[in-house]
Amino acid sequence: MSAWLFAAWLALAPLVSGQDEPAPASNCATCHGKEARVFSESIHRVAGVTCITCHGGSPDSVDVAGAHGADLKSLRDPRAAVESCGGCHSDVERMRAFGLRTDQLSLYWTSGHGQQLAKGENADVATCVSCHSSHAVLSVKDPLSPAHPTKQVETCGGCHSDAQRMGKYGLPADQADEYRKSVHGRALLELGHRAAPACADCHGSHGALPPRVDQVEFVCGNCHSTVDGFFKQSPHAKRSGSPATIECVSCHDNHGVQKPSPQMFLGDDAGHCGACHADAADPARAVGQKLFDDVEQLAATIEAATLEVRTAGERGLFLGEERGYLDDARGLLVRARAMTHALSPALLDDVLERGKGMVAQTRDSLATKNRMFRDRRIFTGIFFGLALLFAVMLWMYGLEVRGRARQASAARGGGA
Repeated sequence: MSAWLFAAWLALAPLVSGQDEPAPASNCATCHGKEARVFSESIHRVAGVTCITCHGGSPDSVDVAGAHGADLKSLRDPRAAVESCGGCHSDVERMRAFGLRTDQLSLYWTSGHGQQLAKGENADVATCVSCHSSHAVLSVKDPLSPAHPTKQVETCGGCHSDAQRMGKYGLPADQADEYRKSVHGRALLELGHRAAPACADCHGSHGALPPRVDQVEFVCGNCHSTVDGFFKQSPHAKRSGSPATIECVSCHDNHGVQKPSPQMFLGDDAGHCGACHADAADPARAVGQKLFDDVEQLAATIEAATLEVRTAGERGLFLGEERGYLDDARGLLVRARAMTHALSPALLDDVLERGKGMVAQTRDSLATKNRMFRDRRIFTGIFFGLALLFAVMLWMYGLEVRGRARQASAARGGGA
């Protein structure tokens, strides 16, 4: 490679880097310009990582053979890629400066991905670059990063939606599509609710291992801790000390979780009580009916009271206190629905009664204000009626006075 080409590269290096400061002293971009442009936006470049850090070689040589050297690593080999990234990210001293964890590599080897790679060379296995990219590595907090929560379903789905690839391992290929249609997927991808779980929230990231049956309650319980607490009190969770045969996914599914409906207590579809308790004489059917009736009765009562308050508000009444009572009642309704996971109608009695009490308080307060409003209208009507009557009397008196004045005037004129 000629010296003039090397000189030209040194002159253009700042442009290739995309930054104001000079690029790291490396001749790699002379041939690998595309990679250099992408790398210039990487978080690694800011951290001082260079091409040589990952690939080896000689940064000063302008000769291909000399630049590559004998130890050049292409990192196209999955194991080489994992070990290269892990070499830095397991280094406590190096990662301390950035406040990053150093257990990602060890976690990776415990994952389903890592275990497959450990068995032998497997081109299908996800490695660091599969999820974080190679040269364009961005912070996971960056919305453009393939590891960002809003991009995870696309990234993970790149492999897990490939029916041919997943078929080799007996895995379904519809998880990404199911997630997108789920209540979690719609909340995150359509509504932008960052609290909604993405793939890594349930499966882990570097230690990605599909949750086993006895782990599911811990996974779902990370967010739904209140529901999980009540579920643990239910007959489903108490199966002679062994893992429960009924779990969150038994009724709610896993990737395709939908908004739960009270009809699940009565229906026969998959995940509904009737799917397992098919016999109409099964006592569990009566429990489900009781839970449905009690909770829905409170919901209907709250809805009716809400309509009454809305109607009264349209007449101009100030109803902040009553709306506060109803908000409290709705909070109790939410708690009651969570408590149904304990499958104990008796456990709900106190919450249901408190909820009904808040509705009754709303209606009592509303009735008082309606009476006051009615009384004010009556008083106002009487007042305006009396005022009108007085005005009419004054008008008639005025007519009488003017009439007498005319008569007196006429009498004086005739006398003259």
